[in-house]
Amino acid sequence: MPELIDVAHISKRGASMRLTLPKKVAELIGAKEEKIIGYYRDGERVYIQLME
Repeated sequence: MPELIDVAHISKRGASMRLTLPKKVAELIGAKEEKIIGYYRDGERVYIQLME
């Protein structure tokens, strides 16, 4: 079973939804301001990856 790293709350902003990336997750994937994150679907699961 995958390890749960952290959780985040979803908020609504206009017609969009906002998800804040937890600090632990940002550090794990090396995310920094102005970088782009890709979302990947594999069946019922969604993965994130920092785009390089």
